[in-house]
Amino acid sequence: METLITENNKPLEKVGFKKKRKVKEETVFGYLFLLPTIGAFIVFSLVPTLAVFVLSLFQWDLIRPPVFLGLENYVQIFSSQDFWHSLWVTIKYVFYSQTPKLLIALLLALCLNKSLPGIRAFRIPIILPWIAMPIAVATVWRWILDPMTGLLNYYLSKIGIPGITWFSPSNTLQSIALVDVWQHFGFTTILFLVGLQSIPTMYYEAAEIDGARRFKAFWHITLPLLKPTILFILITSLIGSFQVFDIVYATTHGGPGDLSRVYYYMIYEKAFNSLQMGYASGLSVILFTILMILTLIQLRVFRDNDTN
Repeated sequence: METLITENNKPLEKVGFKKKRKVKEETVFGYLFLLPTIGAFIVFSLVPTLAVFVLSLFQWDLIRPPVFLGLENYVQIFSSQDFWHSLWVTIKYVFYSQTPKLLIALLLALCLNKSLPGIRAFRIPIILPWIAMPIAVATVWRWILDPMTGLLNYYLSKIGIPGITWFSPSNTLQSIALVDVWQHFGFTTILFLVGLQSIPTMYYEAAEIDGARRFKAFWHITLPLLKPTILFILITSLIGSFQVFDIVYATTHGGPGDLSRVYYYMIYEKAFNSLQMGYASGLSVILFTILMILTLIQLRVFRDNDTN
């Protein structure tokens, strides 16, 4: 039986063996390059997450040895009025912050997507607040919104508008949401802008030929093709809003009373003020479960809409 010869006069079996060997070597080197990232993920993400799940079954005050309680922490959490109150406060905060932020960001992205002279110069300034540290942003806004010496009330008085007590019981959550909207609307705008620029212009040209008006083109072309971007923004924004802490800590410390005591601030209080590490871990596990369920619901809703 004759040996098959390739174009370079080499046996076909040897060529195949070399190719397989090269593929294996590339695979090994690929995993070697991934090792630092995988190691960092395991050490800084996976292990702490598993530790929180385990710690939620114990009572631990950082001083005495942990005491196994089983599901007792979860029973106490769900029977606690503080838990339900902080969860409701967080839900209201998510509504106050996400609704205006998404609308403002979408409108700005539509404006920045126009072919106007100098329009690109506005893309950099709007993202600058997002780059700043959240605790620094919250501290500056606390000074701006101060009812007595704040700059905002000062300029409002110049135009005849009486001063507003921004962190009063009726305005606290809205004021905190205002700070969040100011800091994050620029980044959300850039995400919307990227989604808009990925839509082929031929769809709009065809709609214009058919006589479709701008609103119809927006409703039937822009929004459907923006669904992946909207889904990404909704998921990340929802997770970030449920984990709000910096703004509350720097402005109100959960007050007045407990009207701005959001869920994450409650975890902080239980862990570092009351030293109830097991209880705080249980709160974290519940928050993780809530966010996972909400994410799955959003994915399911968008998938069903795409199917329809």
